[in-house]
Amino acid sequence: MSNASTAAGRYADAFDARAPALPGHRLAWLRDMRRGAIDAFSRSGFPTPRHEHWKYTNVAPIEKRAFELEAPSSRITPAGGPGAHVPKGCASPCLVFVDGRVDHDLSDVRALPSGVRIEDFTHVVEHDSGFLEDRLGRIVPAERTAFTALNAAFMDAGAVVRVAPNTDAGAPVHLVFVCGSPECERAYHPRIVIAAGAGARVAVVEHFVGYDDAVYLDNVVTEVEVAEGAAVEHYKVQRASTTAYHVAALQAKLAAGASFHSWAVSLGARLARHDIDVTLDHEHARCSLDGLYVANGRQHVDFHTNVEHVAPQCESREYYKGIAGGRGRGVFNGRVHVHPHAQKTEAHQTNRNLLLSRNAEIDTKPQLEIHADDVKCSHGATIGQLDEQMLFYLRTRGIPESTARGMLTYGFARDVVERINRPDLRETIGTAVLAHLPGGDGLREILE
Repeated sequence: MSNASTAAGRYADAFDARAPALPGHRLAWLRDMRRGAIDAFSRSGFPTPRHEHWKYTNVAPIEKRAFELEAPSSRITPAGGPGAHVPKGCASPCLVFVDGRVDHDLSDVRALPSGVRIEDFTHVVEHDSGFLEDRLGRIVPAERTAFTALNAAFMDAGAVVRVAPNTDAGAPVHLVFVCGSPECERAYHPRIVIAAGAGARVAVVEHFVGYDDAVYLDNVVTEVEVAEGAAVEHYKVQRASTTAYHVAALQAKLAAGASFHSWAVSLGARLARHDIDVTLDHEHARCSLDGLYVANGRQHVDFHTNVEHVAPQCESREYYKGIAGGRGRGVFNGRVHVHPHAQKTEAHQTNRNLLLSRNAEIDTKPQLEIHADDVKCSHGATIGQLDEQMLFYLRTRGIPESTARGMLTYGFARDVVERINRPDLRETIGTAVLAHLPGGDGLREILE
């Protein structure tokens, strides 16, 4: 029996044992969705580098591990407690999950305007399943990838964010996932659903953090529904344990005049894969995708973006930067697909990368697939090293080489951070970025 079929069989057996305890197991539509998802995974197995979309990312280390799929029966708290792992700046409203379960002591969702709801995914499944039946899996089909299939089969945690029409949610909504129970190697499958009604406004921040040296899998799916004239800002900060694995799919569907802004930073995890898909279904929709990825040591990080311009007179912009040091490896694959009827499309894509060592590697593949005539589209990618003249200049001013390299590296990353239009988030995320850059610890005192 091949490794692929062995892994598929292991997950199928685990699903049969786990299914009766999963949220909503009494709901026929959800049982059917879960069963269809595990069947799809059983047929496909995990992807390999022979699959075009996984050409540069080998998930064999995930496939080989026998992750525990059941939630821990009791929480084993590391030194400092889970609260010590909640990032600074996560003000209310904030929903905190520790090892796949809501921690009500750390969470605070009381300060919510009328028309805004932030709820535990499990609670919504059990008490308001009609809302999810109309949405779950409609934006991210279970069979889209092997990992989305696993998420659909095993999802038992996560959050649902709802904003009523013409409502401004105000302060950003923080969703914090603290993972890495030391008792075993565990897989987590959180599902996040964000629904903004017509004319609504909301900002959602996803934080993923882990206990030091913990080995686990985060397999996340986020579905975003942006109604006519609504605006959604989505921020993601991935700071998983550097021995963990993080795989995430985010997909947004935009109605007429809607806007979606994604800002994603990947700093942690031994292997991280981020899929970001946006569909501009109706006229005058627009999206902006910004991101920063850092790969140190032997880290591997892969960003795949896909923007579907289906309707005319829509706009998309992408700006991503990558930094790789040590034996780190970064991957960026950005695709923009302009459909035949999507005239007057404007789409621009930029990817810039910085190599800090001889053994670091970055692969970049920007793509434009255009089937319309009246469009304005551009894309470009660069890979370079630190400016030796600037480095020499700083050293002649008495600045140690490691600090000088750190300053230039932070300068490269800083303009991505500065694109965040909320000062509180800019500071929180900027601090996280600085902490993960080579020489960042020495820079903190200088910048402060």
